[in-house]
Amino acid sequence: MLHGAAVLAIALDLTFNNERRLLTEHRMKLITAAASPFVRKVRVLILELGLQDTVTLEDPGPVTPVSNNATLNAVNPLGMIPALELDDGDSLYDSPVICEYLNQIADGPFFPADTNRRFQTLRLQALGDGILDLSVALRYETAMRPQELHWQDWIDSQNAKVERGLDALEIRCSQFEASPLIGEITIACALGYRDFRFADNDWRSGRPALTQWFEQIMQRDSLANTIPS
Repeated sequence: MLHGAAVLAIALDLTFNNERRLLTEHRMKLITAAASPFVRKVRVLILELGLQDTVTLEDPGPVTPVSNNATLNAVNPLGMIPALELDDGDSLYDSPVICEYLNQIADGPFFPADTNRRFQTLRLQALGDGILDLSVALRYETAMRPQELHWQDWIDSQNAKVERGLDALEIRCSQFEASPLIGEITIACALGYRDFRFADNDWRSGRPALTQWFEQIMQRDSLANTIPS
């Protein structure tokens, strides 16, 4: 006869196996681009949640502000990545929505239920996404637009916004969660994108606390294994 502890252990094991089975039955497809920091954020969460066998990655081909990618447009009418195609043919976009959905179906810890902690991490995610939005726009302006059409005042203004965001992170990083939430993951991806596309503009200069925090969080396999190249 099984004792109470053994029965409980079996029940927990069955529950866990049923949850994993349900996840693997719900196959999803993430529309990606190798260099996108927003895609990277979703990929990091997939690894953190152990959803590698549930979500497959699909590269739709070139995606730029002036491209018309039919594969991507079929999943996201805005033609923007990332986009997540669900097993029922429906789709989700953009990265904050996709990340919260994946966290919910995997019962993950990256979006806290507590109101105060939840909105603290959502605000941090918004700050990281904002730095990324500005950085990607600057990348398009300086790398894709012909030099004679560059708008220097606009470039200078966007760079100033990024710098203010980075300065805010230097002040706040001592209060970051010890176990990363979606906010910390987004910030790590934002700093990684600055390294990738703006190496000549060293964000570490004058920001020792943020530099130390970034070195520590980059020890996580999910981030170390998704560094763009």
